[in-house]
Amino acid sequence: MAASVTWAIHGHQFDSFAVANAFLSKVGQFIFLQLQKIDSKNQRFARYLDRLNTRWLRLSEQVAHGALSYAKPGKAERIFCGHTHAALAREWDGVEYYNSGGWVDQRCTYVAIGPEGVAIHEYIAKIDNRDSGEERIAAFADTPELSVPAGLWADEVYEGVSG
Repeated sequence: MAASVTWAIHGHQFDSFAVANAFLSKVGQFIFLQLQKIDSKNQRFARYLDRLNTRWLRLSEQVAHGALSYAKPGKAERIFCGHTHAALAREWDGVEYYNSGGWVDQRCTYVAIGPEGVAIHEYIAKIDNRDSGEERIAAFADTPELSVPAGLWADEVYEGVSG
């Protein structure tokens, strides 16, 4: 039985605007970080600009297409990315693509891998309705045991995407 190949990469490699305009992208990133500091309470304006930028550049589809095109020759069955902050799942020619979304918007998303397969979930915060004077139970500091090994090689090295 052949081992399945899965890749997890950031996804900026497939953002043609960022790659072609590295200096402008760095300036934009700096301005965005400064804006986040100014708009620190709820960051509505910063989140709005992030969504607008992603849609304007059509990044979600562009990154998905680039990642799927990159994964196919490497015989990967799945590829996981981020970068666009927009949750997305696509399948093309036998390769599955998942973008985990992000934690910068009001609808935070993440990817989960389980016995049923891969799924994108929305994080739903639990409301703490306890009285502020009520004692809280301390969290355990122990790391839980994993029932399924991750299947990663201990000496695996990160490889960047070139080209």
